[in-house]
Amino acid sequence: MEKLAKYKPLIILLMVCLTIYVILQIGSWRFFEKPNEFGDTAGWINGVFSALAFAGVIYAIFMQREELELQREELRETRGELSAQREEFQTQNDTLKRQRFENTFFNMLQLQQQITDNITFSYIVNKENFGWQHSNTIPRYSEVKMECTGREVFRTSFEEAPHDLSDEESVYGMRGMLKEKGMQGYEDYFTPTYFDHYFRHMYRIIKFIDTSDLIKDDDRYQYATLVRAQLSRYELAWLYYNGLSVYGRDKFKPLIEKYSLLQNLRPELLVDGLKLDTEYSDNAFNHI
Repeated sequence: MEKLAKYKPLIILLMVCLTIYVILQIGSWRFFEKPNEFGDTAGWINGVFSALAFAGVIYAIFMQREELELQREELRETRGELSAQREEFQTQNDTLKRQRFENTFFNMLQLQQQITDNITFSYIVNKENFGWQHSNTIPRYSEVKMECTGREVFRTSFEEAPHDLSDEESVYGMRGMLKEKGMQGYEDYFTPTYFDHYFRHMYRIIKFIDTSDLIKDDDRYQYATLVRAQLSRYELAWLYYNGLSVYGRDKFKPLIEKYSLLQNLRPELLVDGLKLDTEYSDNAFNHI
């Protein structure tokens, strides 16, 4: 029924043409007796039908135009649907990429925690001198072996564990070594080697954040803050000096600055005379 309704104007036009044709033919037979007159009339009738045929052609053109407009509308709707599908596919693709990134990222964070927990540090202290914080150097009397693990290593090795300046004299912690010998003492002494694996893996985490094509640039800093949130105050102190040392200066230090990994660093933990703020950009302490 819808198809018949669509062609209703054409049917009416054909019926009108047929009716006119019949009327004119009957009229010509009845009122004209001469052949010439009849021929003239027939010619006139043919002209009328030629005009009607032309009108039919025009009608067909308009119908075809309407069909083409409907096709164009369908094409526009199809393009809109395809565009929506592309956006949906892009969203799904971005989601899958982020999931892949986060699977790797959080596995790396978990491994970093395992590395931290597995750090073991042992050192010798003087039995008679457990109040060593009141003096800078440690006299050598009877000794006892001490041991610590995990995050406690960062505090103990920085504040308490004796570090030898010579055969006769020691200082407390890497803080004392830095105060006496500066960064050269940090680089020459064995204590930082306890954290080699720790800092290498932390560097790989930040490097992964910085270079991964699975996340957008706007998201990189937020993931770096998750790494920073895992760091204790003494880990930050060690990170500060590691970035200034030959071990981290070229590769790790630029990433420390870029992602503000020292933002929560407590200045009072830094050694007097070695608060080398000028060695880091302001961005290392406060994200811009």
